[in-house]
Amino acid sequence: MMWRLSGVFWIAAVLLAGSTNFVVKHTVQRLDDELNSARRKTIAQQKQIHDLTAEWTYLNQPELLSDLNRRYIGLVPVAPKQIQRSVDDIPLRPVAAPAETPIEPIPVAAAVPPPAAAPPAPVIAMPASAPAASPIVPVAATSVARVSPAPAAANPIVPAVAPAAAAPARAPSLDALFAQVAGGR
Repeated sequence: MMWRLSGVFWIAAVLLAGSTNFVVKHTVQRLDDELNSARRKTIAQQKQIHDLTAEWTYLNQPELLSDLNRRYIGLVPVAPKQIQRSVDDIPLRPVAAPAETPIEPIPVAAAVPPPAAAPPAPVIAMPASAPAASPIVPVAATSVARVSPAPAAANPIVPAVAPAAAAPARAPSLDALFAQVAGGR
């Protein structure tokens, strides 16, 4: 009986070694194929780099560039008078006029008082078609911000507020906005 168990053990060991050898052989062949594929791709890319370098060298010849410049573009060397001396010599762009009227604070006393049942609160009147990128202006506790309101029939959402005097259409300066923000704190 012991000889039988020994024979079964050796047959199982041979089968296990054969199957392991088979799996390892196919894994090594697959990895070798991947390595050869990577080498072929590397060689193809190196050939492409070599070809592009040769083409760049040909196209970057000074004689060819000067001939192409003379025939098609006509560029000339920069004259000393074309070089600016400092940044201050560069002209600035003109400032474009704003498309909207700015938001201006008005005294609370000019606003319509709220009903007696509600506690007093600042009233802000904004047109219904206010653009998304409108400037944000802080409102002090003693004032109310208001934009020139649209006609009542066209904009029923705007609460009744005394109309403001027509303000001149000018863009607020950055210094004025900073002063207004600092004063609202």
